[in-house]
This record gives sequence, structure tokens and C-alpha cells, in this order.
Amino acid sequence: MTVNRERMMSPKRIESLDLEYSTLSDALDTIQCLIDKYGPDAAILEYEDQYSDNKYLAVSIKVPETDEEMARRIREEERWEADKTARDRAEFERLKAKFGDK
Repeated sequence: MTVNRERMMSPKRIESLDLEYSTLSDALDTIQCLIDKYGPDAAILEYEDQYSDNKYLAVSIKVPETDEEMARRIREEERWEADKTARDRAEFERLKAKFGDK
């Protein structure tokens, strides 16, 4: 895996969405309003409540990651790449010792 150093898009939660007990017509009106407000590329995603096991729906849009998010992601990817290389090197050395240079 190569470290991706380009800015990526990430979902940003805009507002929660409650369609429970809505008629299909009401749900359609609600969704049409959301499309008008956030555009047709906005998505409805399921999120977990931070303090319970409950889940809820929310409208999310894709936004470019911030400089801090990008730097943190790149650091993590570099660490993962270094860890993978070290594991591969250790496995290579183990197999080389076991089977020799043939």
C-alpha cells in the first residue's frame, strides 16, 4: 500500500433525519427539501449514538479533509506502511534462514 498524500473527501454530518412514522409522501417531501438544501450528492448515512447503542440517520455531505485531518491520516498511513515493511522484512529473514539462499 502506498501512502496517499492527496487531499481526500470525507463525509460531514449536517443534520439528523427522522423519517420514523412518516408517510411515504411526507418522507418524499422531506427528502426533496434536503436535496434542494444540500444538493443531489448528499447522502443519508447511519451513525451510532456516542453514549448508547442506539443508531440514527443523518444527512451527510462530502467535504475536503482539513489540513489537520490530512496530516493525521498521512502519519497513520506512513506508520502502517513502516509496520508492514518491518513485518515483511522479518518474514523474509525467517524464510531465508529456514530455506537458505537457493
